[in-house]
Amino acid sequence: MKTIREHIKNGSFAPCYLLYGKEKYLIQLTEGKLVDALTEEGDSMNFNQYRNSGIDVTEVRSVADTVPFFAEKRLILVKDSGWFKGKCELASYIPEMPETTVILFVESDVDKSSELYAAVKEHGYVCEINGMSEEDLRLFIGSFFKKQGLGITASDADFLTERVGTDMNRLTTEMEKLSAYCEGTGVVRREDILRIASPIPEGQIFAMMDAIVNDDRSKAIALYTELLAAQEKPLRILYMLTNNFYSFYKVLCLADIGISADEIASRLGMRPFAVKKFMRRKKSWSFSKVLQAVEDGNDMERRVKSGDLEEHMAVESFLFRYTTEVG
Repeated sequence: MKTIREHIKNGSFAPCYLLYGKEKYLIQLTEGKLVDALTEEGDSMNFNQYRNSGIDVTEVRSVADTVPFFAEKRLILVKDSGWFKGKCELASYIPEMPETTVILFVESDVDKSSELYAAVKEHGYVCEINGMSEEDLRLFIGSFFKKQGLGITASDADFLTERVGTDMNRLTTEMEKLSAYCEGTGVVRREDILRIASPIPEGQIFAMMDAIVNDDRSKAIALYTELLAAQEKPLRILYMLTNNFYSFYKVLCLADIGISADEIASRLGMRPFAVKKFMRRKKSWSFSKVLQAVEDGNDMERRVKSGDLEEHMAVESFLFRYTTEVG
């Protein structure tokens, strides 16, 4: 996405683009930015759109060969064509396209071994969008609030994504709520996020685990109570908590052999800030203690499923075993 931002900023565009990936919101946002940069509002003469399977390749080629009408570029938007699965005769045309035409492909299903993918990669720009990096997320959040006349610190931006997740549609909705609440104050604070932003269970579980690692029983119990109020089942809470401790254990193992936090995050599919939090806790929690927590969680889960332990009691026993009275 950084490359595309540079293209837009410099007004120097590739002959073709392919956008695809898991993060639909960002794909839609990037598509919109490219369309806005390459076309004038209401200009139907130089902007052609084709959607779904069954698109006539010959027609697309014919339109691509047409000189733009009183404009520098002609933009052709092709969405969900299915052309990136198997053979497509447009692949041989890509190197021959006139400089005045840009084709923007937006696809939900892409085969990287397809001829068209190879052609776009060689002559244009391929952008797989599966989510933002930690730095890009901070910039996105900061930029969003800046437009609303509000500021936010990097640590509070991280806290926001930890609480509400990184799904861009959900994140944007929560930022809109915060903007309305904080209007006129000049800044979004952590207490505002706690008061207004609706947490996802995963975020609450991570905070709950953090409270346990910090030996803060009252906070851990408060978070558990919030999760129950949000209709989360105790057994699922125990499962997610145990899974987080297992991630903690894997982070410690990789860090112990000298793997960097960013590389650990990449290997385990975790957010870098979460990995760094775990690594900071390694002085207070030993390998054996973390592994014991994982084993205890798994054992309690088995006992609940076999009917030997009530699920509320299982979670409460876990919390009391690994925290003391005063946080």
